[in-house]
Amino acid sequence: MKILFLIPLLLLQFPDSFIKLDTFQAAFAQTTVSPLFPEIKDSGILFISGCHFRFEYTTNEKRITIGDCRNVYQFSEGESKPMVLKWDEIKSNPFLQLLINREAIKTEFVIKKLSDAPLVYRLVPRTQAPDMPFTMIKLTLDKSGVQPVKIEIIDETDQVITYRFSDFRAGLSLAPQLFDAEGVK
Repeated sequence: MKILFLIPLLLLQFPDSFIKLDTFQAAFAQTTVSPLFPEIKDSGILFISGCHFRFEYTTNEKRITIGDCRNVYQFSEGESKPMVLKWDEIKSNPFLQLLINREAIKTEFVIKKLSDAPLVYRLVPRTQAPDMPFTMIKLTLDKSGVQPVKIEIIDETDQVITYRFSDFRAGLSLAPQLFDAEGVK
């Protein structure tokens, strides 16, 4: 009888094409809505190559966040030194794991398909990071199941951070300097 509970898990197929997406860049528009403060809008560009990533915000407070497979560096406008987070200290954060390793979607999240057109999935972390409120992701992919169109991060305080992606380009050869924290001025 217990095997019957596993059947839905076996039938759920998250698109491998998204999971195998290793290198890409995309422009993003971010909107944060919270009952605690006014709506915030921002935009920028995201670069990902394997476990390296770079979020570059270009409006409001300009900031750059770089992950180099070992550490995460956050550079904020007006600051002379970055905030450095050691990977060992933050690896329990399932959302950061997903950013540097799309395979984590299979191991770190409980997945529920919400819609076929468009492809929408709810991702709930199997374990919560100790320093975060309960949070889930709602991920919308394009009809091919490759490109993220929209990601909504929703937490228990009813804060919703929505990223909408455009100008998506996969399989690029990205310059290693993009992921070099030493090169950020």
